[in-house]
Amino acid sequence: MGSSVDSELFGIMKQFFFVLFFIFLIPFNFGYDCSYFQEVDYENCLVLNETSEDLIADLIYNSEIIPDHNFIKEYNSEIEVKTSPDNTLVSDVGFIKEAWIKILSIEPSVLYNDTLYVPQTITLRSEYNYKIEIPKNYYNSKKRNGDVCKLKYYLESQTDSIDWYGENQHIGDQKQIHVSLYGVEQVKAQTTITATTKVKKYVWDKYCCSWGESGCNRYCYDCDYRKTYYLTDSITIEDTKSIKPYDYPFDSEFKLYQQYQGTFKGNITPSPDANTFLSTDNSYYAENKLFFKANFTNKPFYFLQLQVFDQDEKYAKNLIVDNKTIYLPEITNCQIQTTTFFETNNNTCEEDYQELALEPFQREKFTANWGFIIKLAIFFLTLVLLYRVISKYWNKALVPITAFLLMPTIVKAETCGLTNLASCIPQKIYEFFLNLLNAPLAPLLDLTKNLLTAHPGIEVFQGLWGIMVYVLSMFFGLLFIYSGFQFLFSGHNVIKREMAKQWLKNTVIMIVLIQSSFYLYDLMIQLGSIMSSTVLSLVDPLFFMLTANNIINIGLEFLFTLFYAITLMITILFLGMRYLMVALGVVFVPIGIFCYFIPPLKSYGRLILNILGMNIFITFIASIIILACSMMVEIPIFENIKILVMINCFTIVNLLFILLTKHVIKKSAVGDGAEKMAEAAKYIAMFV
Repeated sequence: MGSSVDSELFGIMKQFFFVLFFIFLIPFNFGYDCSYFQEVDYENCLVLNETSEDLIADLIYNSEIIPDHNFIKEYNSEIEVKTSPDNTLVSDVGFIKEAWIKILSIEPSVLYNDTLYVPQTITLRSEYNYKIEIPKNYYNSKKRNGDVCKLKYYLESQTDSIDWYGENQHIGDQKQIHVSLYGVEQVKAQTTITATTKVKKYVWDKYCCSWGESGCNRYCYDCDYRKTYYLTDSITIEDTKSIKPYDYPFDSEFKLYQQYQGTFKGNITPSPDANTFLSTDNSYYAENKLFFKANFTNKPFYFLQLQVFDQDEKYAKNLIVDNKTIYLPEITNCQIQTTTFFETNNNTCEEDYQELALEPFQREKFTANWGFIIKLAIFFLTLVLLYRVISKYWNKALVPITAFLLMPTIVKAETCGLTNLASCIPQKIYEFFLNLLNAPLAPLLDLTKNLLTAHPGIEVFQGLWGIMVYVLSMFFGLLFIYSGFQFLFSGHNVIKREMAKQWLKNTVIMIVLIQSSFYLYDLMIQLGSIMSSTVLSLVDPLFFMLTANNIINIGLEFLFTLFYAITLMITILFLGMRYLMVALGVVFVPIGIFCYFIPPLKSYGRLILNILGMNIFITFIASIIILACSMMVEIPIFENIKILVMINCFTIVNLLFILLTKHVIKKSAVGDGAEKMAEAAKYIAMFV
């Protein structure tokens, strides 16, 4: 009996030390084996192993523009696989244990938008393995006639095979095969494992081993061989991969069609889904639409799989590109290269060009245009008469300004030329001064719009928010203890018991809201930003700028531009303070929620939450006001005083900040602290 106990104890200790050894061994088995690298790359590999081992594939494979399938094939061929890779289905049937099969690689292949593209001829590689576990021989020490006394097991035979199928057509029977496929979109590796076990059966045979006068005095038992039979276990497992035949695009082309004074001109037609590289001895042009990189598969064996991404990259040297036309200084060794998923093709440029002769410069003869001269004379005569009339009846210092304001309303010139020079020059001068006035307003208006629609970044304060929640969490336990204490000692007082339940419920709600306050607050900010952006998208962008649509508005713009700029700066000041308050508000939200559920501090909690809520959504109200003002200038009565409408619009927005802030503070009832403290005292007294 003691021997049995010792044996069982030894088994338990053995399992314990095995588990302990496995736990300590785990950290050393995970991660890529950086011995593949040397010097600097080795150090980088160690660092990436600690952060993201998938980035190590970028250290191994560095051909970004041209796919290097030979490198991928050579690298993967050095990897030996004896155990099942991660996420491999392992099956057991009878005495066959841990049977698995895995398609390790399809080469060459490219993963693009979650689809594995392959050329017509590919190499398929797979691996499989299993174990045969023959049970220990069976012995039965209980002697009873006809019962089994012994079973002996022997592995009679085992067989395994592998077969490849493409769309259910058999294509090979080796672990690695080289095949040509036509239109196949799925390959399957299948293995069948069979194990035959021989079993010898022995039974107890009862016989009389001592006879007496009255018959048999004693019976004996022999363990006699009875028969031999065979057990056969068979399992078929498979692994499949979806593939897609690659449809090669047409090669890029470059056709030279003109040469003029040492400069060559040609048209380029790049392939739509490939990288194009045009080169001569001293010039080149690249248009890359594909970006190649590698990632790891079949961990922990780390096979490389080539992957491609879309990009739009263009660069050139010693040539000029104008849309699809290219100008080159020389065409020696002109080649155009096309790189697809699987190959790179080089073609010679088509040099079927025409050489243009240099034409001599011819000067056109001058022909007098008396109509233009008459118009120009009338224009200057009008200016002289206007100057004399205004200088006689008005201050001479205002004469240039008056003429400048009247010119845009008299003439309208779309383009400048010799035929309309008289009308074009005043128009262009006026446009210059109008743009000069709008130039300092443009950054103010852009800043105002950005502050109205921007999403205040609260992520930078997430750490500070976490500290604030951690500090408040120290009070949660005290609140639960206080509620439980009052509930237990309230006796038969129904009011006290209900108040204790209410306190406990408020504590639970407070904890949930505080813990999720960061995400709820961010959701409210996003909602306010989206609402403001949606409304402002309906506002005409020209509403904010100075325009020359009528003479009255032009004069008012010159008079009130300074006031408009001052109003905008005040608006930016309010919006900037609002942005800062909303961003920092994420730190105070947990405090506001905590104070709101504590009776003596409820008014302060309401104040914090109301101020933050007002600042989040005040830009939406301001956007509605701006939209309404932009629509008002379309009404005839306001059309001539647009600058005044804009000033009043932003003045209303500024007053909105002041009035709403005052209203929130007043409604939060911070001033009646004595009354709130009295209510809190009554609330606590009900527990006494």
